[in-house]
Amino acid sequence: MEISSSGAATKSISTATATPNKPGNAANFADSLADAVKSTGNLAAAFVSGRLGVDLNSDGIPLRMVYLDQEGNRLTTSAFCAESILRNTQQLGISLNDLKGLGTQLDAAGVGYKPYELYRGTGSDHGIDFDDLIAGGLGTAYDWTQDANVAAKGPGAIRRLEEAAALAQSLQLVAHAEVTQNKGIDPTRFATQAATGESPRHYVMFNGSVAAWYGSSEQAEQASRLYGGSVTDLAPRASSTAVGIDARNSSSGASPVNSDGATQAATSSSASATSWNDRLQALIDAIHESIVPTNANPLGQVLARWPVDWSTGDRQN
Repeated sequence: MEISSSGAATKSISTATATPNKPGNAANFADSLADAVKSTGNLAAAFVSGRLGVDLNSDGIPLRMVYLDQEGNRLTTSAFCAESILRNTQQLGISLNDLKGLGTQLDAAGVGYKPYELYRGTGSDHGIDFDDLIAGGLGTAYDWTQDANVAAKGPGAIRRLEEAAALAQSLQLVAHAEVTQNKGIDPTRFATQAATGESPRHYVMFNGSVAAWYGSSEQAEQASRLYGGSVTDLAPRASSTAVGIDARNSSSGASPVNSDGATQAATSSSASATSWNDRLQALIDAIHESIVPTNANPLGQVLARWPVDWSTGDRQN
């Protein structure tokens, strides 16, 4: 979220707005810049539209946003999250209309990026609705300006939440009910998880805020007794193809101000360990690996004391 280019143009948060450029000019500029970048073979990102780009991770899931100058050179990058997009485009003077071209390209490539589509088959509410963001909405299925549990996360989390709320207020954003529904995980979207080198995981334990996939009913039942959830066998839904991603990557990316947005945590095979400490450590290791936000996890207050910066998912020194 921090601007790394010293020559980047900035605007005051208090005076900036999310008003896009004229549609015709923005579309022509986006097409021209995209063609120019492609013709040189110097792609600044996997997908480029105007002065915005998107890079994917190894599973083909949007990983980060890329911000370009007028010549198509990379200025800086940020996490793939609505707040970061708004903050960086505002500071760099980039039109949000460039998101339209990105959405068209991602749709054509079959890349999920919208709420409930970013992490396909997990029911995760993470993802960004580009059209809603352009229209002055929050762009997410959850309200990233609120967090009922922020006080338990310390001064850093409180400060980030205040900054997020101030940004939304300065841009006069509105939580559009049809997009920002605040319903958390959608269990109707659960799908079998296909993990590399392992049998597909079609048993899912869900306790209302955390979901985890397992390859056997025994593991799933054990998790349900430990975390108070129920187990669903997705095998009857076999008419649909298993989602080809490792369950460890089925959780949503970290968001420091997601108040109600629930996420998925996949527990490793060591969850079958007999001792409480072993099982707790296995869960913590899996959460570290999945970058699950503390507020969406039932063990959030315990994990908050572990050496992880939950705003980025990086371990602290």
